[in-house]
Amino acid sequence: MLLAVFTNNQNWFMEVTWHGDTCFTVKGREKQVVINPNKEAGNLKGNVVLLSSEEEGGNIEVEGNPRKFDWPGEYEVGGIPIMAFLAWTKSKSKEDAGEKGDTTLIFRFEVDGVKVCHLGDVGHVLTSDMVNEIGDVDVLMIKAGKDSNLDTKKATEIIEAIEPRIVVPMGLNPEAVLKDLGADKIEKQEKFVIKAVADLPESQMQYVLLAKV
Repeated sequence: MLLAVFTNNQNWFMEVTWHGDTCFTVKGREKQVVINPNKEAGNLKGNVVLLSSEEEGGNIEVEGNPRKFDWPGEYEVGGIPIMAFLAWTKSKSKEDAGEKGDTTLIFRFEVDGVKVCHLGDVGHVLTSDMVNEIGDVDVLMIKAGKDSNLDTKKATEIIEAIEPRIVVPMGLNPEAVLKDLGADKIEKQEKFVIKAVADLPESQMQYVLLAKV
């Protein structure tokens, strides 16, 4: 697997900012999506707020009078198509015994032509039906490794199944996640900037490491 560092450009088209754990702001030309707001992020602003679960920032105020979504389904807000898929925090495969754990939501949405998938706190490999429903993904946000519900093996299986162009690790220690995935020499950046959809890699997947802002 080839790895490369995706460089920023001042004339940005879309930008992704990480605020710690599973919280992100995805900013397009006119619209902003906030995912799982947390107190550490300070004042956040957005048109849409996506919540992987009721515990993930549902009581935190976000400026901009946003629409909030914390249930599975298909929506469109201000030209932003959104799909939310029900998943679980533990394995639900036949090979694994035990409970499915709590529910979590996987979100797949599109801002300015860039397709983003946020896996929430999923703890199992995705079924082929789920992968097909999610469809094409440009930017995949995934939580794995220590202090998460996914081990590296399952995370790798998910990444290989979805085949995103960009992988952004999240959680308490994204650098450790990248190291476990064999991609520990990626330069950290404050924001991930996409100047144009055409600039996204076609033939090789890239990892992006974000600093908490």
